Amino acid sequence: MIPNQRSHRIVLFAALGLITLGLILIVQGLSPWRAHSSTAPSPEIQLLLTPTTVPSVARSGDSGNIPALVPSSISAATPLASPTSPTQLPLTVWLAAEVEHALRPVIEELLQDDVTIVAAPDAAALRFSGEPLPEAQPAYTVTFAAATRFDTIHPVISWRRLQAIWRGEALASEATDDTDIGPDFTQVTVLTETLPLLTQVLGSPSSNVVGVLEKKMLVDTAWQDRTTLAILPFEELEPRLVVLAIDGQNPVENSAHFDPAQYPLVAHLYVQTHPASAKEAERIAQVLGRLPSGNRDPDRLTVLTMTGVTAMCRLTAAQMERFGPAWPAEVVGPELTSADITHISNEVPFVEGCEPNTDPNNFNFCSKPEYVETLFASGVDIVGMTGNHQNDFGRQNAIASLEMYEAWGLPYYGGGKNLEEALKPLYIEHNGNRLAFLGANSYGPPMAWATDALPGAAPFDLNILSATIRSIKEKKLADIVLVELQYQESYDVQPLVDQRLDFNALVRAGADIVTGVQSHVPQALEFTDDKLVLYGLGNLYFDQMWTQATREGMVVKHTFYKGRHLSTQILTTMLYEYGQPRWTTPQERASILQRVFGASYW
Repeated sequence: MIPNQRSHRIVLFAALGLITLGLILIVQGLSPWRAHSSTAPSPEIQLLLTPTTVPSVARSGDSGNIPALVPSSISAATPLASPTSPTQLPLTVWLAAEVEHALRPVIEELLQDDVTIVAAPDAAALRFSGEPLPEAQPAYTVTFAAATRFDTIHPVISWRRLQAIWRGEALASEATDDTDIGPDFTQVTVLTETLPLLTQVLGSPSSNVVGVLEKKMLVDTAWQDRTTLAILPFEELEPRLVVLAIDGQNPVENSAHFDPAQYPLVAHLYVQTHPASAKEAERIAQVLGRLPSGNRDPDRLTVLTMTGVTAMCRLTAAQMERFGPAWPAEVVGPELTSADITHISNEVPFVEGCEPNTDPNNFNFCSKPEYVETLFASGVDIVGMTGNHQNDFGRQNAIASLEMYEAWGLPYYGGGKNLEEALKPLYIEHNGNRLAFLGANSYGPPMAWATDALPGAAPFDLNILSATIRSIKEKKLADIVLVELQYQESYDVQPLVDQRLDFNALVRAGADIVTGVQSHVPQALEFTDDKLVLYGLGNLYFDQMWTQATREGMVVKHTFYKGRHLSTQILTTMLYEYGQPRWTTPQERASILQRVFGASYW
């Protein structure tokens, strides 16, 4: 053999040997990885290959290094299913067409992790419908409200009249009584999706009943035609509609005035359960236990009553000396007390040693401390301090008066011991509704205003007040912001030009309700961006008997539900005997509200 051939073959065999050895080593090297891949991961740290763990893959591409996998902590990751505890499948739920609009939003909000909605009833463990099918149980109540445009003088209706309008029947005159003084409705507008449930309550509708697709269309229809009655679910109400009491029952009232058992405009939803096992029956019971009882939860509702001018001095004080310190509230006090929160705007300081001065030209006001009994008899919870008489008896007496409020447990706002305190919002939370109250004084004089070191009312500055409102909303410190102003006084039902501009500017800054507490006569109203503006409420407890207009007053009741302004009612008063308001007759109410609504900006 030629030597060169022999050397080439040696090199070839050596190369083949090295290749074979390399393959053997590769196979042996892969076996630990296979063993590792079949091993359960550590219980403390897992690498989860899910979209949520993508950020845990750290790369340093610019340096050319090998990519590194950074393990993600199990506390931040979705737990892996245990092989011994398989994940429970959601309960299946079927909704009949008539209950879809009422229940689907509730189920999706509260039960979405536990149930899945299916199209066919036979496949469902829970079957909801508007019919009391065999073995079905009551599961949910849908409360409806009858409503119409806000500027309605007498928002009342009888159940018999409502049924007659729905069915297109004439109501015999003998079937009415003196309390059935509401509007003459000829048409009913409803949301089309609610028609099946309303048919359950009211029977088959006549041609008088018109369905619309959206709530805005329903509200606009009611405003365009005074003979149109709107019926909608309670939680869909909005302030531009006034709610009608049906046989004296109004769902926007709290439990002091509303009895659900006596209210007829209610639909009931039912549920059939079909558990596949005893364990599923337990789960069904748990899920139904989390379902609310209906669309009107009294534990999420708040009624706030707001009032006009209180000044317990001059002839009012003389009457209180004669009849007792709670005399002004003897008639209206129980109604005011029934609210969840009762507001009063008290313009006059409590001063030790104060004596009544009955001179009608006296404008230096004070009240005896015992006159607080009128506030107690009115159920007062909060006090607006924007009045221009707080410093009439000097700054020291003003501070002493504020300390009395603190001792009585009556929080105040719109005034304070110094400017900082006067400008602070007052936050009140009731039934989950978070309210912020602000107040300011535009009228003056300057000696009535708080300074950095002295007490008084908060001076009105549109920029400061607007910035405070925006801050509350941006920081989500409250659901509802209510602002009251002691503006320039006017004895006219129409507001001043600047008054309207400033009140509307506060709405555009984010206020939900703006109220004038300076006016000694009831003034106009309007809705700006669907927010309520009341330019003046008139007198509550004061001695101005010298004109019919100054004897008249308005008390407003705002209803809030789940953090939203739902509705407002207007009550009307007439002043008697120099300081005691009484509720008006239907004729007196009509006289007041026709003038107020006629001057309003709709």
